[in-house]
Amino acid sequence: MASPAAVNPSVTIQASATPVAASSIAPAPNLPPQPWLDAVIRQGDHIDTPRGPLPVPPIELRPLASPSTQAGADLLLHENDLLAAVLAAGEDHSARWGLFRRRMGLRYNEAVPESLWSTAELRLVAGEIDAIFRGRRDVHAINAQAIRHDLRERAAAGRWRGNLQAIEETLADLIDWGKAASALDFPIACDIFQAAKARQLFYPAVERLLARRGRDRPIAAELQECRDALNEAQSLACGRLRQSQPVLSARHTAHQCLALASMPLELRPKPISTGIPSFDLDMRGGVIPGQGEGTWVLAARSGVGKTTVAIAAAMGLAFNGASLLFLSCELSRQAILARLMANYCRRALGMATPLYSTDDLEGRGRLITADDFARLERWHESFQAGCQPDGKPMGELLYESRFGASVEEVCELVEDTKSAHPALAVVVLDHFHAMGASPGYGSNTTAELAARAMALKALAGRCDLDILIVAQLNRGAYGSSTGPDVSHLAGTSELERYASAVWLIDRPKPGDGPPPAKGVLEVHHGKFRHGQPSELDLSRTVIRIDRAHCYLEADEARLAFCGHQLYPGVEVP
Repeated sequence: MASPAAVNPSVTIQASATPVAASSIAPAPNLPPQPWLDAVIRQGDHIDTPRGPLPVPPIELRPLASPSTQAGADLLLHENDLLAAVLAAGEDHSARWGLFRRRMGLRYNEAVPESLWSTAELRLVAGEIDAIFRGRRDVHAINAQAIRHDLRERAAAGRWRGNLQAIEETLADLIDWGKAASALDFPIACDIFQAAKARQLFYPAVERLLARRGRDRPIAAELQECRDALNEAQSLACGRLRQSQPVLSARHTAHQCLALASMPLELRPKPISTGIPSFDLDMRGGVIPGQGEGTWVLAARSGVGKTTVAIAAAMGLAFNGASLLFLSCELSRQAILARLMANYCRRALGMATPLYSTDDLEGRGRLITADDFARLERWHESFQAGCQPDGKPMGELLYESRFGASVEEVCELVEDTKSAHPALAVVVLDHFHAMGASPGYGSNTTAELAARAMALKALAGRCDLDILIVAQLNRGAYGSSTGPDVSHLAGTSELERYASAVWLIDRPKPGDGPPPAKGVLEVHHGKFRHGQPSELDLSRTVIRIDRAHCYLEADEARLAFCGHQLYPGVEVP
């Protein structure tokens, strides 16, 4: 591998062995020889040699660019800078590699192309980095030490048969390169790499095009080749590097439709229930991993219990096998974990209990001791192992806290998580109005919220997942005699426009009869794009929530579903 101090030799143009007619270089009349020769050489048609002026070789006969040329050496330098920054010891650099992938414009299911790297050694290192990032290796941190450890373990087990010494030397060279090279912000290093790589793609194509000026080729073919080179370079420079087919034809769609229509019922993908019948009613039974592209909105006034219901839905999805990410912009990691664990304990116990509440697990409630604590430890081990209390597997449950994160930061986190966990099917975002503002909108809050809603919808389609968005209702919902509707979503109508369903929850209005039971809420079905599979009027349903454990106890919409095994423990209020 070249070092930062390496100097690359320039390309030498060989003199033509063909003799040149004397008349072609005879001095013009009345001109001294030296000024005339200088003029010819300045025109670029000849070069000065000890044998006299000789014509420049055609472009197609010159040596092709390679890493030994100056342009290739510059590109190799940028590649080394980029990989050295990702391999630096001492911490996990997954965020940097995720940024690089986003700058390239790669989807979560696309690997970094090997063609981006000039040498086999760099291709191997970059491939290992990308495999770790996408969850294809046993290690999860990205740095040189993690790669060394993983390769040694795989080599010892016979799962990797490459040259361990060669990759060790390459890693050492890159680490040394990073120490000797000038420090750049990683985003700047990505920008420089993109520009250098785009030039490497575009300029040789232009040179080949100019070299064919005298040939008899259709102009349409020349323009198409030029257009292809321009598009390829532009897609790399602008971050639109897509390896999958950008558009599909009718034959692709027809084939897929025929395959799905002829698939036996027992083999078709089944929707995964949220565990809340009122939600499944408008979701055609739940979510289907890998086919998600929708946003679903759950909104309420402050203090009604929208986060509580969202936790219940998240745990219902996980218990039914969906892989999901619970992302909060207002709760701490400890607060999220306490709510998830409280729901797990309530399900494990199978009955109402004052123990193991959210407050207890946050250290704000009862002291749990003796047999109760031993039981909690067993449940914690099962929860940590990704198993239900009866030992059945759960879907992968991820959670994160990002206080006041902007939509750009949320999209980055979700895309990186989807790349590392391809089975991720659902993101629960708590909540839309607790996110930070994106730059560039100033005081125009309405435009910023509209752009935020559009970005989340695009994220769902880009990553093939469903996003359950928790949102806030405006003050108009407080005095409404008929309950909240979609016009009460705070800030923007775009959130409702892009949503496949909107649920607005509120406490029942006081009437002449007895006060409603504790935890009873009304779910107003403000929008259901896919309709409801029931002849019953279920535009408003009643649920009962155990708020201390974020657990659904009863749901009126259960009447619309035959087969009570779908919702164990859920009663009809």
